[in-house]
Amino acid sequence: MQIKSLVVAVAATLFSAPLFAQAPAAPATQPAMQGTIGLAAEAEVPPASRSADQWVARMADFTKNSQAFKDPEVFAYWMNAMTDPAMVAAMTEAGLEPGNWLHMMTTMLQPAAMTNYAQFMMDPMIYARWGGAMVNPMWYTKLATDMANPRKIMGWMMLPMDQRLMQASMKMLDPNLYLKFMMMPTDPRGMALMFAPMNPQLYGSMMGGLVNPQLVGGANSTWGTFMYPTQPVISLQPRAPLELPINLLDPKTYGNVLNIIPGMPTGLPSFTGGQAGAVPGAAPFPFNMIPSMPGAGQSAALTLPAPVGGAAVNPYLASQQAAPAAFAVKAGAASTLSLGGDALFRTGKSSIKDLTPEGRAKLDDLVAKIKAFGAIDSIKVTGHADKMGKASANQKLSVARAKSVSAYLKSKGVKAKTFTSSGMGDTKPVVDCDMNLAKEALKTCLAPNRRVEIEVTGAKK
Repeated sequence: MQIKSLVVAVAATLFSAPLFAQAPAAPATQPAMQGTIGLAAEAEVPPASRSADQWVARMADFTKNSQAFKDPEVFAYWMNAMTDPAMVAAMTEAGLEPGNWLHMMTTMLQPAAMTNYAQFMMDPMIYARWGGAMVNPMWYTKLATDMANPRKIMGWMMLPMDQRLMQASMKMLDPNLYLKFMMMPTDPRGMALMFAPMNPQLYGSMMGGLVNPQLVGGANSTWGTFMYPTQPVISLQPRAPLELPINLLDPKTYGNVLNIIPGMPTGLPSFTGGQAGAVPGAAPFPFNMIPSMPGAGQSAALTLPAPVGGAAVNPYLASQQAAPAAFAVKAGAASTLSLGGDALFRTGKSSIKDLTPEGRAKLDDLVAKIKAFGAIDSIKVTGHADKMGKASANQKLSVARAKSVSAYLKSKGVKAKTFTSSGMGDTKPVVDCDMNLAKEALKTCLAPNRRVEIEVTGAKK
C-alpha cells in the first residue's frame, strides 16, 4: 500500500514538474476568447510579464479573468502579483474611474464570459493540473519564496508613501469623483447596460456561449440565429474615462446657477484661470473651467473662460474650444487621426508593451473602422515629440512610437497596399509655448505636440 502511494506521488510530481522549473519558459499565448463583440482582442501578455495594471485590467474582464484558477502555474504568478504592494495602488486607481466599472459590466454580458466559466465544468484537465500541483513541493516553494521576497516586505512598509496611492487618496477628496459615479446611468455605456436585459436575445447569446452551434443545427438555423446573433446585443466597451459637464470645484459653476434665476445677485468673486486668490507665482488650480451660462437679459451665446494659467501660458485655446470631428475612412481620400502621446504611451516609453489601456482602446477602435471599410490603399503613421529634451532623443522617440503603432495595427490584421511609419521629432509642433515656463506648466502646454498621426486612405470603390 505504501509503495502504491509512493508511485502515485512520484507520478503526480513528474506530471507537474515541468510547470515549475527554475527558469520556466513563457506560457504559450492563448487564443482570443470568442464572443467578445465590439473591441478587437488585446495582445496577450504572458503571466510572468504582467504588470499590476495589466493584472487589474484582466481581473475586471469576465471573459478571461478565471485563467489563474484554471492553471496552477498562472495562479502562482497571480498570487505573486496580489501580494505585491504595487497592486494596492493599481486597484485603487482603477476603482476610482467609473469608466472602468462600465467596461467590467459590459464584459459580464458577453457570451465569452459564459464560455470562460463553463470550462470549470467541461474541462477535466483543470482538475488534473491542480491535482499534480497539490503534490508538487516545488509549487509550494514558489508561492512561499514569492511572498517572502524582501523587496515586497520593504514595499509594504513604504506603502503609505507610495506616490500613486497618495494621488489616488487625493482624488477621493474631489467631489467631482462622486458626481461622476452618480452620472454613470447617463453615460451611453450605462444606458446600454440598463436596456440590454430587456432584449430576449441577450439570454439567447449567453446560451450560445455554452452550446456548440452544431448541436442546434448550425449558426444559421432558427435556434442558431437566436443564440449566435450577427449584431451585438451589447458591445464590449472601452475603459474610457467618464466626462462631467460641470466642475464642482469651479466657483463660476455656482455663479452660473444663480445667473439662471432672474434678479439674483451674481457678483461672485472672479478666479482668473481657476486660480484661488490670483496670487502672483502661485500654482494653477488643477481642475478645468466650464462655459459660463448667460444670465437674465444676456445673450444666449456661450463663452469659454481663459484656460488654466491664461492664454499666454496655453495658446492651445482654439483647439480646446473646437470639438474634433469623428474619424472616418474615406474612399480615395486621406483621413488623419491624431492620438495624444500621453494617452497612447506611458511617459517616455515607446514599445507595444508600454501602450496604455486607453491607447489600446483607441487603436482597437481605429482597427474596427479600418476593417469595416474594407480595402485600404495606404496607411502612414507619423510620430511627433515636443521640444523638451535633446532633439536627437525626441527624433528617436517619435520614430519608435510610430513603429510600435504600425506593428500594433498589423498585429490586429490591418492590411494596406502601402504601410509606412516615420518620425518627425520636434520639428512639426502644433503649438508654441514659452520655454521659460515652470517644468510642469511647460509640459502641459506642450502636450498637443506629443502625438502620433495615422493617415488612412481607403481604396476607391
